[in-house]
Amino acid sequence: MYAAFKHLHVLFVLISISLFLFRFVLLLLDSPLLKKKWLKIVPHINDTLLLLSAVGIMVTLSMYPIQVPWLTDKVIGVIAYIGFGVLAMKGKTAGARWLGFVGACGWIDFLLHVAVSKQALIAG
Repeated sequence: MYAAFKHLHVLFVLISISLFLFRFVLLLLDSPLLKKKWLKIVPHINDTLLLLSAVGIMVTLSMYPIQVPWLTDKVIGVIAYIGFGVLAMKGKTAGARWLGFVGACGWIDFLLHVAVSKQALIAG
């Protein structure tokens, strides 16, 4: 079961990052596509599936944040990524949106590093 959850999780991560980048480019282009209903709904569905696959992995392995420092880091990183992602997509100025985008990309890099290395960088 672990392998299925892990492969789904990686797939949902790739989709999530791709959708974030795609939506940010559309925002920069002031594209009317950004207002399409599916483009507002699909990222939320994917991110819900991403979260559920993460919970599936944790339950399967009996590994939980607070008990496992690198998982705590991932929770912190996801919260920060969401915050910067919201700023990137809804910032009032171009500078705020770019700050959000760069910050979100930095947190994506952090999350990927922690996921691959299984080493805590913040908690510990």
